[in-house]
Amino acid sequence: MNGGALQFTLREWRDHFSEPLTWVIAGLVGSVLGLAGPFGTYHDFSPVELIAYWLAVTVSTYAVGLFFVALVINWGQARNWPNAPCVLLGGLAAGPPVTLVVLAVNAFAYGFGHQGTMRPLTLLGYCTAIALGVATAFTLLRRKQPDLLSSATEPVTGKSEAAPAALPRILQRLPHPQRGRLLALSVQDHYTQVVTDRGKPLVLIRLSDAISETAGVEGLQIHPSHWVAAHAVKRVLSRDGRMELELENGDVLPVSRSYAPAVRKAGFGS
Repeated sequence: MNGGALQFTLREWRDHFSEPLTWVIAGLVGSVLGLAGPFGTYHDFSPVELIAYWLAVTVSTYAVGLFFVALVINWGQARNWPNAPCVLLGGLAAGPPVTLVVLAVNAFAYGFGHQGTMRPLTLLGYCTAIALGVATAFTLLRRKQPDLLSSATEPVTGKSEAAPAALPRILQRLPHPQRGRLLALSVQDHYTQVVTDRGKPLVLIRLSDAISETAGVEGLQIHPSHWVAAHAVKRVLSRDGRMELELENGDVLPVSRSYAPAVRKAGFGS
């Protein structure tokens, strides 16, 4: 597992759990399970204890399970694997850690040495099956919303109602705090680093596809691994006979020989 997939997943996961809606939904699910008392737990606790138990199970297993599901799926998709094996591996990878989380909650709730209402292997089967369902839902939802974990919902006001439509598609993939003026795109491992005046988040997308989503921003590709917005170029540098572009944020990007003529034609360098 490479660092790019881990970094990307951690950022998605952190942004997802910073959303109040995530906690509201998890709380509702945990409360409903607490009122229902499935798997024999109804007889083991008082009503208040039962709700507290299922809230702990729901929140902790969702957090751990979603992380492992997203990590494996992101890693597989970065290598252009089909969705089916990504989903299968994601669910299988999440099953064991989720099981350990449930066992830990049970140890706290029932006392150490007590396995809860079912045997560990049976619990592993249930947890893996649920993780496979989460992996399937995660993949299906991401087809419709590529920034599933990291996207927040902005309040709609009269002044900004039309603003989201004006954003280049690549910026709509970013967490809201990092959506700013687009400066550059750069390849980072299997990801594209989207450089704005508010940050440098990673997006799971090929550079060529990212460039196609910059409509509305004038720019050009200067290297197999770099694209820059024209307004972001501060000055042209020459080091050892090689052209480089310094951006307004201080980043310096190389211009490859094959792209140099197009860069000069665009008015940068001589």
